Amino acid sequence: MSFKSDYIIEIEESIRKNNKIFTSMGVTNGLAGVSLFYYYLNSKEKASDMKLDFCLHYLEKSIDGLNESYMGSTIVNDILEIGCLLDFYRDKGILSYDDTISYFDNYEPIIESLLIENLDKNILNPVFGVLNFANYFISRKPSIENKYNYLFVKVLDKIEELSCSHKDSEGIYWVSNIKREGEYLIELGIRHGVMGIIDHLVKLYEIGFQRERVFGLIEKALRYVIYYKLQFGKSLFPFSADKTPEKRDFSFGTIYGDLGIAYGLYRAGMICKLPNYTKIGMEVLLNSCEFRDDDNDKITDANLLYGNLGVASLLNLFKKNIDNSILNDSVEYWYNKTEQYKTNNNQWAGFDSTFNKFDINTQLSFGHGIIGIGIALLNFEKELNFDFLSFINYSLPVS
Repeated sequence: MSFKSDYIIEIEESIRKNNKIFTSMGVTNGLAGVSLFYYYLNSKEKASDMKLDFCLHYLEKSIDGLNESYMGSTIVNDILEIGCLLDFYRDKGILSYDDTISYFDNYEPIIESLLIENLDKNILNPVFGVLNFANYFISRKPSIENKYNYLFVKVLDKIEELSCSHKDSEGIYWVSNIKREGEYLIELGIRHGVMGIIDHLVKLYEIGFQRERVFGLIEKALRYVIYYKLQFGKSLFPFSADKTPEKRDFSFGTIYGDLGIAYGLYRAGMICKLPNYTKIGMEVLLNSCEFRDDDNDKITDANLLYGNLGVASLLNLFKKNIDNSILNDSVEYWYNKTEQYKTNNNQWAGFDSTFNKFDINTQLSFGHGIIGIGIALLNFEKELNFDFLSFINYSLPVS
């Protein structure tokens, strides 16, 4: 699979011309995404061989942008994401402990207090609530050791407190904090639903935190999710478990729908040694791989969060564990659709994001725009490991 290098050249040119528009500083929607783009643009096997001037320049600018003149909408998420990016670069050998310690000393007490504040509000949501902060501290565990274990205890207590029992499945679930058309739903997905809470619990299990207690919650929640699995269909899970028919619409992509649930089931099965759930996750994944969107009804652009390259990249992540022709064909199908979305004569290298156009950061950003498109294309072109997906909360161990 190969696209013309012109795509990357055009994207890089647009990034250089337009990066001053950013009001947000984080990875998914801000200036730190530019740093990540240049990391992959210059990616080599050895960090010592890489040209890192632009990568580090935009990292420094994004950190400097967390000041009293900040104009973005989510400075807290920006702080979290830049922290994760610093750890990412440390793991890659680009930065040292001494390069990053002042950032963490300055900002982690703020994150700690925000986590506790959201606990009091009963907001678990993995995107903007307690689990967003807790997942950050889990990712930092190798560096911080047991410093924040007391927070994990509080979060686990809150997860148990807010869980609801389901008699028929002998499982448990949580109601989403997102109000949709005036009501709170029992969403199943990885972004705002039950699977997102399961994924957090799996991360706790993975770091060895109160494993027996965590394992029990994981098993009960998984039982609840698969209770709603259909035997066949282009989608095997409803958007929500509520009985309202209109809430069962088919969704597809990295944010909503079966792909996220397949990932959550598969990863839980791998980490917790529950082979039945790994098998179910693979079944759901391969069923999703059969879906084709030739009329662009479900996927309408190329970006990571809602577009074809997000789907292609997530599916490709599974290829390191699964050798299957259906999976391979699906990756190729979604990757090749990129050309269909490069049809505009605009300042964004010909691409146009469908959603969130009200936000000045969108078209250029990692999550919704051409930075993410460029990074995905670079990973396909250079046959890299797609570890950029960790910034939208997808990572798989090798089986």
